[in-house]
Amino acid sequence: MDLRTFAHMGRYKEIVTILWRYGFNEVVERLEFPGHHLLGRIHTQSSELDTGTRIRKAMEELGPAFIKIGQFLSMRHDIFPPAVLRELRKLQDEVPPTPFPAIREVLENSLGRPIPEVFSHFEEEPLAAASLAQVHRAVLLEQRQVVAVKVQRPNTLELVRKDLEILEIIARQINERVESLRVYNLPKLAQQIHRLMLKEIDFNREMRNMRIMRSILVEPGFFVPAVFPDYSNSRVLTMELARGQKLKDIDLEKLADRHELARRGMSMVISQVLENGFFHADPHPGNFLIDKDGTISLLDWGMVGRLPAEMRYNMIDLVSSFVEKDTEEIVNIMLEFVSGAEKADKRSLQNEVMEVINLFHHLPLKEINLGLILNDTTRILREQGLVLSAEPAIMIKALVTVESTAQQICPDLNTIEEIKPFVSRLTEERYKFANLRRGFMRNLKYFFKIQRKLPGSILAITDKIEHDELAIRFRHERLEGLQHTLERITNRMILGLITASLFVTSGLIIFADIGPPLWGYPYLGMIGFLLAMALAIYLVISILRASKY
Repeated sequence: MDLRTFAHMGRYKEIVTILWRYGFNEVVERLEFPGHHLLGRIHTQSSELDTGTRIRKAMEELGPAFIKIGQFLSMRHDIFPPAVLRELRKLQDEVPPTPFPAIREVLENSLGRPIPEVFSHFEEEPLAAASLAQVHRAVLLEQRQVVAVKVQRPNTLELVRKDLEILEIIARQINERVESLRVYNLPKLAQQIHRLMLKEIDFNREMRNMRIMRSILVEPGFFVPAVFPDYSNSRVLTMELARGQKLKDIDLEKLADRHELARRGMSMVISQVLENGFFHADPHPGNFLIDKDGTISLLDWGMVGRLPAEMRYNMIDLVSSFVEKDTEEIVNIMLEFVSGAEKADKRSLQNEVMEVINLFHHLPLKEINLGLILNDTTRILREQGLVLSAEPAIMIKALVTVESTAQQICPDLNTIEEIKPFVSRLTEERYKFANLRRGFMRNLKYFFKIQRKLPGSILAITDKIEHDELAIRFRHERLEGLQHTLERITNRMILGLITASLFVTSGLIIFADIGPPLWGYPYLGMIGFLLAMALAIYLVISILRASKY
């Protein structure tokens, strides 16, 4: 077992117990946690709940860090089926608030000053309390500005780091021992989650994201709070107080113009994704505030997505190709979104895409929505064992979420019609003479670079051939399981030799009657014999346990 596992043994045991309780017995057994066979006495809920519900409930019970992990995993349409994703989206990030004295300590230590020196008024009761931070209403002393102050809970970073380390250990062990899951590269996914979570709990990064979006989102009717850098740092974020009611708490039947509100909210996010390439990664109803005058505020900028121009163009081409029923182009674009595309079976992908297109064939354009296209795309990738890169995964999550949010407000909203203006503008931008010239000059530069290097490279290769110095190297991949098996065999052989040596040595000591007696036999001989027996029993049990796999 990993040394880091021993360092976090208490928490690791708690995680394993909860996984077992919710019916993930096989996963626990593959982790080979010491004493896991004793967990059999715990009542499991596998027969009472579906898989998605069990995953959600386990993450809720595992605590704040795992709730966040579940929210990150809800982006992975390429890994989880829709039923599981629906449950992961239900993970609520609302928990009882931390007592104010602890929040005061974090706030004053972070700002380096007592609260009365910074704020003329600070409400002890939070406006909102999430798993990693809570928000308080306050008034700045100098500016007399009403603000919202987001304060991290005590020891947040330490707790999150511990759970993320355990997650990486579990991901690596499952990847080594469950061959069918290796296609998803769980260790890499765990590392991505690690990086994303550490970014989200760094409020300096969230402050920069908000400042960037304020410079981009200049259209009237939308609001991103201004931030106050002098009163913000990695654990405290002071910003303008956004006014309005959370969309998830609004009675939609009482909204005056639901279609216009849904259209504006969706256009805002689509513009961020397709035109700016910088967007809010989780635009669900809990992150939208709607003011009485119709102003839309988007909250929680800890997690954002960034897309290069080429990927935005690919997204537009994918939607257009589905509408035009161009199977070959759809497959080519899909492979641009995944890692390991060279291993894909293009013919099989085309057959899958043709089946999806046949479903769309008789539908009028107004009934084809963006979520349907993207969900079918990721389903095909998942069934083919292809995994999305991080950027398109976040983009797809944002687009599917905002469409779902918009259609909750106005079910009749036509997504494809709403996206058309952005397609037209992006197409115009793509084929502007200046952009075409820039691309041509870039490719020309690469061509001349190749032209300069190619003769020298060919000469170096022929020189190596002439001097018998050309070597071909083979790289073996996916040998983790074999490596693990060989390590176990080696460890058992060594343990067997030690056990045999102890039996022989103890027998010789007893036979020679050397040393003080114990139960009528030499003390050292009896101790050695008992230790050898214990090792032998352990060796037999470990072999019998492993035979199940």
